[in-house]
Amino acid sequence: MIVNLEIIKEKRKLKGYTINDMATSLGLTNASMYYKREAGQYKFKAEEVMMVARLLEIPMDKLFLSDQYSKIDITGKKQII
Repeated sequence: MIVNLEIIKEKRKLKGYTINDMATSLGLTNASMYYKREAGQYKFKAEEVMMVARLLEIPMDKLFLSDQYSKIDITGKKQII
């Protein structure tokens, strides 16, 4: 499963938290470490996902994208299952 980065960013902004606020809450040493996670350049660790969900009040079932969004067909061909 893939973390829904859009909902994290949306909820963070709605709650008025800055990237620096989130970095501090997760115990990261600087804001760019959090930014890279939220931007998808680095993956959130499992414990960070739980902390983000709690902090931003996001239900765990809303925090993940289903597998259909995580699979990309780079061949351009349809698969018959």
